[in-house]
Amino acid sequence: MFRLYVDEVGTASLTHLDQDKHRYLSLTGVAIDIRHAADALEPNMNWIKASVLNHDPDSPIIFHRTDIMGFGGPFECLRDEAIKSRFDRSILRLFISTEFRIITAIIDKKAMITNTHWDNKEPYHYLMDILVEKYTQLLERNHVIGDIMPEGRSPGQNRLLQEAFTKTRNKGTFYVSSDRIKSAIRSENLKFRSKKDNIAGLQLCDLLAHPSHIIARDLVRHEVRLGAFTTRIREIMIGTKYDRSATGKIIGYGIKWAS
Repeated sequence: MFRLYVDEVGTASLTHLDQDKHRYLSLTGVAIDIRHAADALEPNMNWIKASVLNHDPDSPIIFHRTDIMGFGGPFECLRDEAIKSRFDRSILRLFISTEFRIITAIIDKKAMITNTHWDNKEPYHYLMDILVEKYTQLLERNHVIGDIMPEGRSPGQNRLLQEAFTKTRNKGTFYVSSDRIKSAIRSENLKFRSKKDNIAGLQLCDLLAHPSHIIARDLVRHEVRLGAFTTRIREIMIGTKYDRSATGKIIGYGIKWAS
C-alpha cells in the first residue's frame, strides 16, 4: 500500500503573473510504501530532531522548510554553522536512505489563461489531475495500490479539491481511464492532514517540493538559482528518486510540465 503525500509551491492566484514568483505553480507528490514510512522514514526523521536539534519530546518539532530557512522557532540553533552543517548532512542522508518516488507537476499560469485548449482554468486542480494520472501509472508499474494525502488548506479549498479529484476519478484523463484510476487508487476521498498533525511523509514532501520546483524549471533552462544544497538534492533526485520510464526518462514521468 502506497501513499502519495502532496504539497504545493506557489499559489493558485491568477494575479501579478508578470512577476516570476507569482507566475509558476507546482504540485509535488512523494509516493512511499506506508510500511516504509512507519518503519524507516519516521524514526530516521525523529532521530534528526532529537540528535541534531535536541527537541523536547513533549513539544515535537515539525519540519517546515520556511521555518528552517528563516531559523524560526526550534530551528534558531541552525545559525550555528557546525549544527547547520550536521543538519544538512543528516537531511541529505534521509533523502538518500528513504525509498520513495517523486512526481512534480508544474504550470505556467500566464500561458494557461491565454491558451484556448485548456478548459480547466483552476491551476491547482489541473495539476492534481496530472498527479492522479502519473500516480496511477506509477502504482500500475509497481503492481500496488495507493491513496493520496494532500496538505490541507482552507475547508472551502479542500472541498473544491475533493470535488475535482472525484471528477477525475469518475471521468479519467486523456491517458488514464476511470477504471484504471479506481483500480489503483481505491479510496474515494483525499486524506487531508495539516502540518500540526506531524506526518513524516508530509514533512518529507515539504522539504522536497521547493527544490523540485526549482529543478523542474532549471531543466527547461529558466533563469533560476539552485544553490549548493539544492544542487546536491538535484543529484540525488535525478539519480534515483524521480519517477521515470523503463528507459530512465524523467520528463513526462517524474517531472511533468502542464501543456
